[in-house]
Amino acid sequence: MIVDQHRLSKDELISFLQSEFNQKRSHDSHLKENFLLRTNLLEEEAGLCVVGGWTRRWLYDNEVAFVIALIHRRIRFVGEMLAELQKTPRSAAELLWIANEKYGFAWRTHTQIDIRRGWLQSAGFIEMQDGRKLAITETGRFFLGWLGMAPAPPKPVQAPEPVPEPAPVDEPPSPRAPTPPDELPTEIEESSADSGDPHRFERAVCDAFSYLGFQSELLSGSGKTDVLLTARLGRTDSYKVTVDAKTVGAGRLTDGQVDWATLVEHRDNEGADHSLLVGPNPSGERLFTRAARFGVTVLSARRLAKLCRGHARAPLGLDNYRSLFTTHGEADITEIRTLTAASRRLRGVAADVCEELAKNSETAGYLTARELWILMLRRKASTEKSATEIDIQSVLDTLASPLVGAVHGDPEKGYVLATDPEVVQLRLTLLGAELVGPVPG
Repeated sequence: MIVDQHRLSKDELISFLQSEFNQKRSHDSHLKENFLLRTNLLEEEAGLCVVGGWTRRWLYDNEVAFVIALIHRRIRFVGEMLAELQKTPRSAAELLWIANEKYGFAWRTHTQIDIRRGWLQSAGFIEMQDGRKLAITETGRFFLGWLGMAPAPPKPVQAPEPVPEPAPVDEPPSPRAPTPPDELPTEIEESSADSGDPHRFERAVCDAFSYLGFQSELLSGSGKTDVLLTARLGRTDSYKVTVDAKTVGAGRLTDGQVDWATLVEHRDNEGADHSLLVGPNPSGERLFTRAARFGVTVLSARRLAKLCRGHARAPLGLDNYRSLFTTHGEADITEIRTLTAASRRLRGVAADVCEELAKNSETAGYLTARELWILMLRRKASTEKSATEIDIQSVLDTLASPLVGAVHGDPEKGYVLATDPEVVQLRLTLLGAELVGPVPG
C-alpha cells in the first residue's frame, strides 16, 4: 500500500523496509526488495517501484491466490510442494527428501521447506495435522486446479519411512580428486557453460583457487556461498573471500541472473572480507555497476583460467592476489600481470647471472653485482634493457642462501658458482617436497 500511494524508488523502498521492520543490517532490506521485484509483486518503471496488476487485485480484492501464483512462477517447489501433498500428508523431512531426489535440489536443512510452508499455510492452502505433518486443504486443491498443475506421474515417488529429524548438520562434500593443474583452464571455461551440472563449475572454481594457494573450501547448498577462500597471512593480514560460481548455459552472465543481496548475505554470514562472482563472459554496464554498489568483484571464467596459466609460469603469493578482490565491479588484474611479469623477469636475471659466472669465473674469479651488471649490459645492449645492479644483487642474495646454494661469496668479495645447476634443481625439488610433506627415507 505504501508503494502504491507514494511510488518509491528502490533506495527509498529499502530505507522504508529498514525503518518499518527495524532492521539493523541493510542487506536484509535488500533481500526483501529483491524478492518483491523478482516475484513481480512489485515492478520497476522509470526507476520507481510500482504495484503490479495481479498484486493490486490481491490488495483490493483479497485474492491471495494471485500472490501464490506469482511466487510459484518465479520460485521453484511452491506449487510442486502443494501437488506432492495431494495424496497424502507429509512431514518436512519427507518433503525435503522429495525436493532433492525428484526436483534436483541439494538442500541440507528444512529452511527452504519451512519458507514455502509459511506461504502456503498463510494462504490457507495447507494445514498441520497431528502437529507434525502437512496436508492440503480443499482450498489448496481448488488452487492447484486453477493453477493448471500437471497431474502427478503414474508412479509417484515413494518417500522413505519417517525418521526422527536430526539437528541440521552441514555435511562436507564427497571426497574427490582435484582437477590436474594442466587441465584446470579448459575445465574452468567449459564447466562455466555446463548448465546441466552447475556443481561442476563450482568444483572447478574451488580447484582453481586451491591451485593459486588459497585454503579453498567447497560449501554450496542452500543459504551458503559456493566456495569459501581463506588466505592465511598471520593474525593481522589474513583475509577471507566468499565466491559464488554462476553457470550460464548461454555462455553470458548478465545482471538479471544475479541475486546481489544473497551474495552480500553470504559474505556477512561467513565473516568474509571480500565477495567474488565468477561466471562466463560477464556483460552489461548494469552488471558491473550493481556489483560495485554491493561491494562484489566480478571475474570472468576466462580470466580465472588465464590466472591459472599465469600461475603455472610465475607462481605468486596470497598477498599478491589480494588486489584481485579489492576493486569492486569488474575485476582488475593489472597488478597481478605486473607482478607475474616481474617474477618471470627476475628468473631470467638469475639465469643470466649464472651464465655470466660460468663464462667468466675461470678467468675473472669472484664477480660482484656491479661487475656482473657491466658484463650483462654489454652483452644485452643490442637486444633489450639489462637488469639493474640492485636486481642482480637481490638475485645473488637468493642464490647464495644455504637452501639454494647456487653461488658462493658475498657482496664485497663477489660470487662464483658453487655447484652444477642440476644440483640446485634437485635441492629446490627436495625443498618443495619437504614443505609439502616429509621426504620418505
